[in-house]
Amino acid sequence: MGRIIIIIVLLSTGFFAIAGGLHFLDQRKHHILVIGAGSEGGEAYAMASAIANLAQKYDPLLDIVVAETGGSGQNNRMLQKNLLQMATIQADTKAGPDTRLITMLYPDAYQVLVREGIGINSISDLRGKTMALPSKSSGQYRSFFFLAEHYGLSENDINIVNMSSKASEWALSQGAVDGVFRVRAPGNRGLQKMIAKGGVKLLPISHSNALRLDQPAIREGEIPAGSYQGFPAVPSQDLPTPTVMRLLVSTKHVDPNLIERVTKLIYENRRELSDYSPLAGFLADHAELANSAIPIHGGAMKYYERDNPSFLQENAEVFAFYITLLAGLISGLLRINNRKMKARVDAYNRELIDIYNSAIMDKTPVLAHYRNQMMDIFARVLKDSEQGNLSATGFEFLSFAWDELNDAVIDVVRERAAEMEVRA
Repeated sequence: MGRIIIIIVLLSTGFFAIAGGLHFLDQRKHHILVIGAGSEGGEAYAMASAIANLAQKYDPLLDIVVAETGGSGQNNRMLQKNLLQMATIQADTKAGPDTRLITMLYPDAYQVLVREGIGINSISDLRGKTMALPSKSSGQYRSFFFLAEHYGLSENDINIVNMSSKASEWALSQGAVDGVFRVRAPGNRGLQKMIAKGGVKLLPISHSNALRLDQPAIREGEIPAGSYQGFPAVPSQDLPTPTVMRLLVSTKHVDPNLIERVTKLIYENRRELSDYSPLAGFLADHAELANSAIPIHGGAMKYYERDNPSFLQENAEVFAFYITLLAGLISGLLRINNRKMKARVDAYNRELIDIYNSAIMDKTPVLAHYRNQMMDIFARVLKDSEQGNLSATGFEFLSFAWDELNDAVIDVVRERAAEMEVRA
């Protein structure tokens, strides 16, 4: 009996020693996480970039790549296809079953900006008016009609023009549309540019608590007076409006240890994060996360419940110090190569976005013309991938974006053709 006990003890000790060693080695590997963050220049993109900067500074073996995307809807789809490891989404976006919450970043406000002097003073006045909205697959499009339906308006009551943020800025300034809708943090730069040109105003939006009956993610909020201009103040007084939290999410398939490291970066460098993005001051406390309908990721929860760390967690940093010196050199070389690959992905992505914007503005688009442009891009992407100038993740990301654009262009051509038939 004594011999059996000794054997069991030895086997158990060996098992835990091997498991601990494998965990230690995994912590020293170089990992890459891609985060979908919406359009470049937006608050979510700035926040994601700030987190990536923290990783570069404090966790050199964790490389966070920030990808420009079409917003919450596209982020959610790409997350479910494992083309992204993390993403920023609106709290009212319908998340997939595998989606897991890392943290709540900051509140986004429903904002409706309309031209002055055309009789629009409330949401109900939008009947018969022309609004610029993102694509139907976007989270903002769904948010707008969730709001409009509360005021008794349907898609048939409002003339909708789907266009990008930049295109809608131009259309509003030219009077081509009567208003735009955004779910963005107060003080958003894009809205600020439109307001600075004059002739526009923000609408107050009441009934936040009533909207919450149908969408629990909605909160009662406001756009503070002077958010967009100090003198004269714009808005001139605090405007009531619904708000939703901007979330940082992942999926349950992403390694919990990596998500724990990301969560640690965010919360243990919160003050420095605020230097990159003032919105970091709105980061949710752990207690607030329990109110989310999305389950918390196991890795994030591990950080939040860190009061009783294991022996390995307490001592790993001491042993890792010497290995990190060598890993830092290797990581630096890999990071240079990754940046070059990301620059190529971003350049191709901008080309695809430009094609879509051209199709939107084209009154008589020809499908073959735009398909030829897209095929040219795809041929170059394929060549870059074969030559090792694009990573597998970058190639998958561009393939998905190409498919999305192809469907979107076909929709635009069909809509224009239908409009021409009606005119005829």
